[in-house]
Amino acid sequence: MNLDRSITSPTAQRLSLLLLRATTGFLLVWSGLNKLVTASTPFAVHRHLEVDATTGAVLGVATGGAQLVIGALCVIGLWRRAALPLQALINGFTAASVWWAIIDPWRWYITGVDRIVFNSAVFYPTSITFAACVLLIVFRRQDTLAVDRLLSVERAPA
Repeated sequence: MNLDRSITSPTAQRLSLLLLRATTGFLLVWSGLNKLVTASTPFAVHRHLEVDATTGAVLGVATGGAQLVIGALCVIGLWRRAALPLQALINGFTAASVWWAIIDPWRWYITGVDRIVFNSAVFYPTSITFAACVLLIVFRRQDTLAVDRLLSVERAPA
């Protein structure tokens, strides 16, 4: 078997989708845990709304808990029909809230926006993460190494 056939085999494709689903899911898990532990106001809320510390902490804990649960569902591959679009929505909203950092990460052309976002090019990968989330939705049927898929195979009559 040549190298090209090995790295494009059905097994390699299944493992690649598993890896992509697990890594994008863990991004939400870690982000959610951070919000739970620090009880910090979500970035988009902090930028657009004036909220007191208590409200910000409650919003941080609530969004952190939701992100943690959605991320964990994505990692294990359970209820993907709902979890993957929610993951894409969260990551898409994050990307949309820093759109200028994606389009112009070093602020060469776009001016007059929040300097916090332009301290580094770290926000550019949000567009890549969003694209990965969309890919996981589109290829959900090919992602056979997910718990919900394995459970449905076990329940199917022989």
